[in-house]
Amino acid sequence: MALSMIQRKKILAILFFLRIRRRRRRQRRIWAQSWIRRRTAQGVLGNLVQELQTEDGEMYQKYFRLVPEDFQFLLNKVSPLITKVNTNMRKSISPDERLAITLRLSPF
Repeated sequence: MALSMIQRKKILAILFFLRIRRRRRRQRRIWAQSWIRRRTAQGVLGNLVQELQTEDGEMYQKYFRLVPEDFQFLLNKVSPLITKVNTNMRKSISPDERLAITLRLSPF
């Protein structure tokens, strides 16, 4: 049984479509973007804040509106209230990072 040229093209088109469809199913979505996963190593708290705390106390105070000792005192007080649980899917934001973001972005 000989296939006509039109039938061959239809069969090839269907096979091509099925192959593309199969490839799409294999691709998995990632839960967290790569830049989010690097936040502990390259984030603001990981680099800038620690450098300011050790090297330039005046800039640290301008950045957070607190001296480092007051930041630590406040962190010790609110840490039990703002601590979240790590899950199997992702690591939670640490209390010091939460406090740093809150102080940095607060309007007062």
